[in-house]
Amino acid sequence: MEFIKNYKTNDALRLSFDALAKSTFGISFEAWYQDGCWNDYYIPYSYQDQGRIISSVSVNKMTLMIEGQKVQAIQIGTVMTDPEYRRRGLAYELIQKIISDFDESVSFYYLAAAQDAMSLYNRCGFIEVPEVQYSWRNPIKSHVNLEKVSVSLEELIAAKKSSVLKGSRLEVLGDEHILSFHFHHGFKDKIYRVDDEILIIADIVDEGKGLEIYEVFSSSKFDLFDLLDKISAKKVKFYFDASGLSVGLEREVITNSKWMIRSHKGMVFNHPLVYPKLAQA
Repeated sequence: MEFIKNYKTNDALRLSFDALAKSTFGISFEAWYQDGCWNDYYIPYSYQDQGRIISSVSVNKMTLMIEGQKVQAIQIGTVMTDPEYRRRGLAYELIQKIISDFDESVSFYYLAAAQDAMSLYNRCGFIEVPEVQYSWRNPIKSHVNLEKVSVSLEELIAAKKSSVLKGSRLEVLGDEHILSFHFHHGFKDKIYRVDDEILIIADIVDEGKGLEIYEVFSSSKFDLFDLLDKISAKKVKFYFDASGLSVGLEREVITNSKWMIRSHKGMVFNHPLVYPKLAQA
């Protein structure tokens, strides 16, 4: 058994990694890789045995804006071990290697945990933190008024890169590699245009009366209240941090969020935040 990392150009190892991801999570990375989306911000730390990836934990290098401060962090994802090799502490060892490599350069580590893996992350120094969910209601509205559009991956990435910051408490920069992964896994069919400047990624729910918004990309500053008025939904849920972007938002604190953080360099979180769904690895 051998430790390896950052082996995306090794076809045999990359395909073995992909096979383990498919058997563990039902997801594939190969189309994402072939489209050139697997960049240097995504690094698998793995053990291989006779040319087969048998345990892996992936690093996502992240740049976050938290209450106006730019922060470097590591998002940990794709934590998986072949059933034959479980209960040997392999994932724990890989996380320790990641922490050793990045402690000098980042302020904290975070991840979205499965319930059965939370004890592992606790041993690695992670604690669960609450999250908030923002929503908006307007009972006098009727049905969602949005135009679905077909957008290529290149067009979506261009919209992301040209989009202005919303002014939320938490925003993510340079996460195009994660956005492109979600594009490959169903979100390309959830894109709507409001006007020439604004794209929305969302699900229309409640028989066309409700909306779940994952992201808004706009090339200029927009007013969320005016945007909601144009959309005409009776209820909107936000899967990004909408704090301070509109009047009349409802706020729900989720204590069992499964988001876990390992703080470092004195990093303190003063408020529960919303981590954007489309930046979740």
